[in-house]
Amino acid sequence: MPLVYAAAVLTPIGQRVEDAALGGVRESDLFGSDTALNVISVPVILLLVVVIAAVGLARRRLAVGLGAGVVVLASAATSTLVKRIAERPEIAESTTPNSFPSGHATIALAALFAVLLVTPRRFRPLVTLVGTGYAVFVANQTVVYGWHRVSDIVGACAIALFWLGLVRAVGPRVDRGERGDRDGRLGPRRAVTVVLLLATGVTLLVGVVALVVAVAQLADVHGAVLVAGRMASSASVLAVVTVVWIADGMHHAAQTDVAALPPRG
Repeated sequence: MPLVYAAAVLTPIGQRVEDAALGGVRESDLFGSDTALNVISVPVILLLVVVIAAVGLARRRLAVGLGAGVVVLASAATSTLVKRIAERPEIAESTTPNSFPSGHATIALAALFAVLLVTPRRFRPLVTLVGTGYAVFVANQTVVYGWHRVSDIVGACAIALFWLGLVRAVGPRVDRGERGDRDGRLGPRRAVTVVLLLATGVTLLVGVVALVVAVAQLADVHGAVLVAGRMASSASVLAVVTVVWIADGMHHAAQTDVAALPPRG
């Protein structure tokens, strides 16, 4: 995250490139409602934490629920703190204020990670797809509305990923085969992996094409840069979720755990 901030916010070329995307915002790109963005608020965040803790308690894994709550609250607090500390110097005649990082994208991703922590394994493929879709939409729309730049989304991804990693490293153990969470279905898990990889690759490809169009001035430069920015923001979210899904191990049970399970009575 510091490298992204330094390159995109503290250099003239970084500011010009990101402000070019903001200059491409048009009324025709906006959705009729910003409800999906306005849903993210302090009361909703607190309610989410309470619900997550309640789910953990109901599943007799309160410690996991509390750890998931930490992911949400700590991510939100970190985003707010960094936004106040990280200044945007006026070195490229920028007319827009500092927006690094995106609080909306941070909460959307942190909420997805937190919900996944307390969700039974058999439901995680569905939750991952739905939650990722919402997080991508939020990241994309903050750029479309001109609220945030691409670097803001990347910073948000880094914050949510950091707190998830910290909680998973030092926090309570997430379900990996305990009785009651045995699904053994490889199909849904593999399907989600393929969908995430394909979505990330396609989004990156579209972004690169849009950037080439902008550089070659084959179309409206600001519009092409905006498309590239939207795709870069979406790809950032998709890439982070894909890494978590594949590397974190929340989507499958360890062989030792499965072997140790008692027979069904």
